[in-house]
Formats: sequence, structure tokens, C-alpha cells
Amino acid sequence: MSFEDKLMKAHAELQAQGVWLSNYKPPMFSLLRMLGIKVPPPYYLGFHLNAIIAFWYFAIIIFLVMYFGLLGNQDTLQTAMDKAAVWGVVYGVGMAAFYAIRRRKLQLSDWASL
Repeated sequence: MSFEDKLMKAHAELQAQGVWLSNYKPPMFSLLRMLGIKVPPPYYLGFHLNAIIAFWYFAIIIFLVMYFGLLGNQDTLQTAMDKAAVWGVVYGVGMAAFYAIRRRKLQLSDWASL
């Protein structure tokens, strides 16, 4: 079965469980797919991969916001990188835990069995 077919089945399963579109099709995952990276929805990824993906996109956004002073604070490059790394880890682990708990609660099938 092709990746696109599995993706459609996964989206149908998540929609049938009442999961919101923004939860099972986040913008970052859509962007990764547009770039040609075949990544399943976050509910079908492992804890570590979810944490890594969430860390990177959140840390980059937070770094840019802090470094360019959009929050009114003129941080140095090193301070902005340190804060972005810390908050990226917190956000990444939090999102990975959220998806892992929800996956068990909804009793979703495995990506390989779709």
C-alpha cells in the first residue's frame, strides 16, 4: 500500500474518533510532506520522533521571536539560543507525551497495520 493510501486511512480513522483536523494534520507535518518527506500523522509516530520534530519547529520560532526582540526584550544570540533550546525541549516532550497518551486513549491502530 502506498504512503498516500495509508495517510488517507489514518486521517479517516482519526476523524472517525473525533480528533480535530488541527491535531491530526498540524501545519508542520503538512509542510514536511510538501517538502517530500513522508511523515505519518503525529498520532502514528513514536515518542522520540514526535519530540524531535516538535522541538525543532518550536525552538526555531522561539529563537527568532526572542532574538529579533519581538517580545520587547533584546536578548543576545547565546541567550536567545539557550532559552529556545530549553523551551523547545519542554514543548517537544510535552507534545510527544500528549500524542502518546491520546494514541492509547483512542486505541488507534499501528501505522504498519493500516
